[in-house]
Amino acid sequence: MQIIVSDTAHDSIDNVFEYLANYSLKNAYQTVKGIYEYIGYLENSPYIGRYIPEFTDKRFREIIYKRTRNSTYRIIYFISESKNKIHIIYVMNSRQDIKRFFKLLNYFKNY
Repeated sequence: MQIIVSDTAHDSIDNVFEYLANYSLKNAYQTVKGIYEYIGYLENSPYIGRYIPEFTDKRFREIIYKRTRNSTYRIIYFISESKNKIHIIYVMNSRQDIKRFFKLLNYFKNY
């Protein structure tokens, strides 16, 4: 399957980098590299992610990237089987409220 990383997802990864770079540039680079590696795993195994527990729509999934105890990230994606594509929607810290975020953006209208 083809992976498409949305602008919103790229921006969210940039935000992760900027936040972490305030404390450790090395950690910021390693974390972002790890997130993109995890995204790459989806190309051959799109169903490795779990259903998002907060949502009833099972087309949305997530994989968890955990660098350290304090830096766990949810990579949110959508599988479009008809188009044979995986859309990376957003990357967020696991402590963020996912329902609030998606409700504020009304992001589901795009899928």
